[in-house]
Amino acid sequence: MITMIFLVIAFFMLPKIFPTEMTISILLYFAVLGLATDVLIGVDYPFNFYQIMDDSKLELFDVFIYGVNYSIYGYFFSFLIYKWMIRRGKLLLIIIYWSGQTTLIEWVSVKFHVFSYHNGWYIGYSIIAYLLVFTISAFVVKVFIHCWKSENKL
Repeated sequence: MITMIFLVIAFFMLPKIFPTEMTISILLYFAVLGLATDVLIGVDYPFNFYQIMDDSKLELFDVFIYGVNYSIYGYFFSFLIYKWMIRRGKLLLIIIYWSGQTTLIEWVSVKFHVFSYHNGWYIGYSIIAYLLVFTISAFVVKVFIHCWKSENKL
C-alpha cells in the first residue's frame, strides 16, 4: 500500500512528456505484462513458482497492484528511456540497473512475506526473468516512441 501511494504521488509530480494516448499505452502495456507474467509462472498452471499475497486467485487488491504499481513502475522505466534518449550501450546499463533494482524490491518483498517461492524458484531466476522482461520492454518502449515521433506527437 505504501509503495502504491508513493508511486501515484511520484507519477503525478513527474513532468508530462508523453501524449495522453502514449501514457495510456505504456501504462496498459506494463499492467498486462505484469499480469501475464504472474499468470504464466506464478499460478498453478503451467507453473507455480511463487505466490503473491495470500491467495493464488486474483483478488481486488491484485488488480490495484497490476493497474497501479506495475504500470507506473514501467512508466518510470519508459520515462528514463525517452528523457535521456538512451542508445544501445547506455540502454543495456539501464536494463541491468532496472533489473537489479526490481530484484532488490522483490527480495525485500520476500523478506516481508509478500512473495513466497515454490518448486525450486529462487531470486537468481528472478534476475534473469527481469533482464529478459526489461530488454523486451525497452524494445517495446522504443517502438512506442518511434511511432509517436513519426506521427509528430512527441
